[in-house]
Amino acid sequence: MMWFSFFLLPLCCIPTLTNASDWSMTYGVHDFFVREKSSHTFGTDLGIGIIAEKTTDSGTHLNGSFTAFLANDQDKLDPDYEPIWYQTDVQATGELYPLTSNSGFDWLIKFDGKVNTPSGIEQQLKLFAGFDAHYTTSAIKVSLKSLVGYYFLEIDDDVPRLHGYDTGDLQNKTTAYSIMADSKIKLNLKMNAYARIQQYRHDDQWLENQYELMINHDVTQWIQNSTLTLSAQHTQYNLAPYQRADLTPILPWNSDTLIRLYLSVAI
Repeated sequence: MMWFSFFLLPLCCIPTLTNASDWSMTYGVHDFFVREKSSHTFGTDLGIGIIAEKTTDSGTHLNGSFTAFLANDQDKLDPDYEPIWYQTDVQATGELYPLTSNSGFDWLIKFDGKVNTPSGIEQQLKLFAGFDAHYTTSAIKVSLKSLVGYYFLEIDDDVPRLHGYDTGDLQNKTTAYSIMADSKIKLNLKMNAYARIQQYRHDDQWLENQYELMINHDVTQWIQNSTLTLSAQHTQYNLAPYQRADLTPILPWNSDTLIRLYLSVAI
């Protein structure tokens, strides 16, 4: 379980770097959808999702999340699947060069990871750093990020083994760069929407595409210090780095979609 500690370590560092942090627990349900197989894996977020956020005295903004998903795996895309998987995201940003009161450049360090997804991702780790050009008003924030770093993806061995692949064929670890465009729009006094498009590349080859849409609604009138979130994250994986000329593709699908409905409650 060393990977479990590795995933939690970046998030646990947030409170040690600050005097206090804003912590929230998340509770929700999800659908993990693999379109090529018309597969839906429904489940819950186990009630142990964690979100932490803080701005330090020096102006560095820290935020992170860790979620454990309990999956009701009916379709058995992976014939030996353990129905629990994990996802974590940690980010640090700080002002680099202000242009106007509404725009400027920030520096950015970002870690993303997930383990044991129903679509056959055994482990994924992405550690990137770069720059964020942004424009902000009271109603909208738009940004364009340019990042470089380390990309690691390992495919679970159960399905590839059926197609003739060996354990050594299942990993892609490489330096990479990423371009990300995202925006956050205030819809009304209680609602906002967030959208993101991102691609990871190595040289002239794309590695992964991600698309995300999120709608947040302040529901403090019902539950104190709480937010209800509906989100969808679609990921496309390039399987070419794993492809052997004498074998069929390592997986019979190359994308997955995570749809979530969850409540975040401050603790």
